[in-house]
Amino acid sequence: MVIGSRAAERAESAAAGLGLGIEGAENAECARRSDVVIVAVPWDGHAKTLEALRSELAGKLVVDCVNPLGFDKKGAYALKPAEGSAAEQAAALLPESRVTAAFHHLSAVLLQDESIEEIDTDVMVLGEDRADTDLVQALAGRIPGMRGVFSGRLRNAHQVESLVANLISTNRRYKAHAGLRVTDV
Repeated sequence: MVIGSRAAERAESAAAGLGLGIEGAENAECARRSDVVIVAVPWDGHAKTLEALRSELAGKLVVDCVNPLGFDKKGAYALKPAEGSAAEQAAALLPESRVTAAFHHLSAVLLQDESIEEIDTDVMVLGEDRADTDLVQALAGRIPGMRGVFSGRLRNAHQVESLVANLISTNRRYKAHAGLRVTDV
């Protein structure tokens, strides 16, 4: 597993902090070495990052987990990209990649807390190709307590990405790290 960053030194430092045999590399090198790439960047850098990595991401499965959000005195609110969603923007910018959307609702705090044995949440997975969404669902299922749930095609990604603004409000109000659970499936 490789963590990428614009600066190799930052990626190496982050990887060393995690341990587990994870390596750090500059974004382009990380993309070249990976079959599956999870894009987790701030919304403001989303398009620029993907444009810079277009050739390295060609033929790869790209899992976009970016949430287009704005923040003001009232809190978080959803932004709507011209393409419809961050995932659809990724698909437009990466025509030679296979783009899925997933992992939007996960708490970084919970993911980084080594004392937590299970994360009780579902991961909504969206995409155009069944094999790709099945693979991403399986990746989610490798995290104890987590389950991947197919949630539609990329055209529905805006609703999933936007829901994060509501979760931020919930988490602030209740001082929690709430996620989602899809019932009866």
